[in-house]
Amino acid sequence: MQAFTETQRFRQWWIWALLIFALIVMVMALLKDSSAGVWLPFILVVGAFGLIASMRLDTRVDARGVHYRFFPLIPWRSLPWSAIASADVQTYGFIGYGIRWIFDGWAYNVAGHKGLMLVKTDGRKLLIGTQRPAELEQFMQQLTVPNR
Repeated sequence: MQAFTETQRFRQWWIWALLIFALIVMVMALLKDSSAGVWLPFILVVGAFGLIASMRLDTRVDARGVHYRFFPLIPWRSLPWSAIASADVQTYGFIGYGIRWIFDGWAYNVAGHKGLMLVKTDGRKLLIGTQRPAELEQFMQQLTVPNR
């Protein structure tokens, strides 16, 4: 395998149930009263629905380094292996979903409690969640990188 790639999306039923409920409430409010005061919340709910539907965490690990993005909010970012002091697949407690500040760094998490913990050479940390920890760990063990 030349690279480990993974795309994750928000699939939690309760997120979608909450958004659909809010959308139904907004549509009912618009049907009852289509004044300007009801349109703004409706637009916000539809925008949130669209944003969450399009969000995804893309990860790629290869011989050059670790590449990730949180589309559409964060463009592709790359960390070369020379900037990474350690990289391990770890289990962690619930830290929330989305982009989070964690101890000494950032976490990108869509679901679950397993991820790739990167400690950079400057001591800062980056946690990238994964739904395929066994495959990622196996790939990391097979990966041969000069100067790693």
